Amino acid sequence: MRKNHILSALAMAAVTFGVTACADTDAQYSIPNVDAPQFVESTPTTGADKVKRGDITVTVKYDKRIFFASQDKDKIEISGGTITNAIVYGTDSLLTMTVNAPNRGQDVNITIPAGVVTNGQGKPAEAVTVNFKTTDLDKTPVMATSAATTALYNFLLENVDNKIISGMMANVAWNQDCADKVNEWTGKYPAINGFDYVHMAASKAGDNWINYKDITPVKNWADNNGIVQLMWHWNVPKSEPKAGGVTMPNDRTGNLQMTNDAAKAALANANVGDKLVVTISDVAEGAQGSIKNSSWTGFTDEAGTSWEYFEISGTQYEMTLDATTLADMQANGFILSGHDYTLTGVYLVPAGKELAEGTQIYKPTASLDPNKDYSFNIKTDDNDGTTFDAAKALTEGTWENEVWKDDMKTLIEYLTLLKEANIPVLWRPFHEASGKWFWWGKDADSFKKLWIEMYNELKTAGIDNLIWVWTSCGKDNDWYPGDAYVDIVARDLYGDNEASCATEYSDLSGTYGNKIVTLGECGYSTYTKSRVANISKQWEAGAKWSWFMVWYDNDGAENPHATQEWWQDAMSQPNIITRDMVPSMK
Repeated sequence: MRKNHILSALAMAAVTFGVTACADTDAQYSIPNVDAPQFVESTPTTGADKVKRGDITVTVKYDKRIFFASQDKDKIEISGGTITNAIVYGTDSLLTMTVNAPNRGQDVNITIPAGVVTNGQGKPAEAVTVNFKTTDLDKTPVMATSAATTALYNFLLENVDNKIISGMMANVAWNQDCADKVNEWTGKYPAINGFDYVHMAASKAGDNWINYKDITPVKNWADNNGIVQLMWHWNVPKSEPKAGGVTMPNDRTGNLQMTNDAAKAALANANVGDKLVVTISDVAEGAQGSIKNSSWTGFTDEAGTSWEYFEISGTQYEMTLDATTLADMQANGFILSGHDYTLTGVYLVPAGKELAEGTQIYKPTASLDPNKDYSFNIKTDDNDGTTFDAAKALTEGTWENEVWKDDMKTLIEYLTLLKEANIPVLWRPFHEASGKWFWWGKDADSFKKLWIEMYNELKTAGIDNLIWVWTSCGKDNDWYPGDAYVDIVARDLYGDNEASCATEYSDLSGTYGNKIVTLGECGYSTYTKSRVANISKQWEAGAKWSWFMVWYDNDGAENPHATQEWWQDAMSQPNIITRDMVPSMK
């Protein structure tokens, strides 16, 4: 009896369970009728024309979850590249493809045929086509318009990815001695010689060992079809120059002679009634000023006043010009002397005006040793560099701005000589900025302002023979001045092996796909105790630089940047361009 009750209970339970399960299935697992996936968008977008070349991630998005069999990758049609992978990650609405498009300026067309992508019920999506174009190199330099410079730029373009141009940096900046050494070793000259305005302060000071106004070394190189590179290790005063002034001692031996052509020219437009104002400091008791003519005799004006010696005090003394004194000064200039004070400035002030409204016709300048008192490195605890503040270089009234304006004026003068000689220049200023060891590398914002200001000043001056080269330190796109101001992107590598060089090249050519990429400097690293890989190995690894520039060595260098064997290997490669292979750019 008990057994029968148990069996009956189990049977009822089974029936009940079965009904319940059936009801749950109908409620939870009924599959609705879902429409086929619809295309939403792609990345890159259809019609994009500046897509990074190489391995590109292409995504196609639908309006709902999709199904795609990885083995159907080969059903996807492509021209201008290859599809190395296609997958839907998990349950997603994205079809992700890895596309290899190695060529510059390449049209890439991808078609996903109808039915390759479906929904969960197997309903086929319509065909989808995505097309884009990889980035091509800029065909026109940003500033250069001279025929010779355009020809050089075209020469660089012609050889991109096919050949590499050899280059050697000059020792002490203004010769071809190192290039001559390469020729001795290999029987060939490098195509590029790298010059440097590093000693501009010495040149301006009239040092007899270097003179950038003498462009003979550069012209000789260019006349032999050599390519000219110019850079500028911009040396500035280590600190604010303190002018002081001209001392007039109590023995009356001090004087300021303003009898040269510049002084006469400053007075050429002066008028009767204008004032000659002399600013002074450190005035001792009993101090006297003196305004003499070119014969060292004190002026006597029309009122009969003698200016031979007169008492002075305060911060200035002055003389109102009449017809007699003005005529003499305009013809012959004048001499300032006296005793027991310091002369700090000379001004021409129009009648009825204040000193601030006048024109300074003489400003004492500090006497700085161009070989000791200048630096291009930022001052640190370990480095006797400069306190020059890059952020103030473009701010009127700062000593940094005075240095900027003075040096830029000189730079324009020097570059004009090369322009007039019809010499195209690979111009590489402000290099390695993001490394922050040079004064122009204070921060990205001030650096870019300096670059653009220099660009604008040189353009305004009519300098039309420069190809602009910006130097990256790697992963520093926030320091990039912009496509409108840069022709070529460079990288400086010391001690890197071929794999590292190839990686650096790939990173730069990917990031700046529209710009020529070059090895701005290379050589031996004192940190890794190794030399940069042979150019042949770099090229084989994929580092297809436009040119390489070996840094110079001092005579007898223990670890030279490039040995004779290194150069012999480089110059023997079939893809190396030497000077004799460079066509005339004129």
